Amino acid sequence: MDFEIENDTQSLMLDGNAIAGILIDVFGAEMTLAPVACASCGSTGAMGRLWAFVESPGYVIRCPDCQGIILRMTVTPSEIYLDARGASYLCIPKQNRT
Repeated sequence: MDFEIENDTQSLMLDGNAIAGILIDVFGAEMTLAPVACASCGSTGAMGRLWAFVESPGYVIRCPDCQGIILRMTVTPSEIYLDARGASYLCIPKQNRT
């Protein structure tokens, strides 16, 4: 699929590091270095290299290679909704508990 992010939309785009705080809230771990694979194109890399669109009611996280949507998140006062069907996998690091 050929898909280009338009220039005006591109100005709203941040890298995945911009959502580091919400990722810690959701996954309970530092996620910007966590490996993820795009289900659309197979590209792999760290969460921090993904494109984050945060200027909406939720967060849309896209693959930088094919622009496919990898994650969608919406945060309400009592819940976090997560749609990760665009990821073939997302590796969540275990936290050492002592």
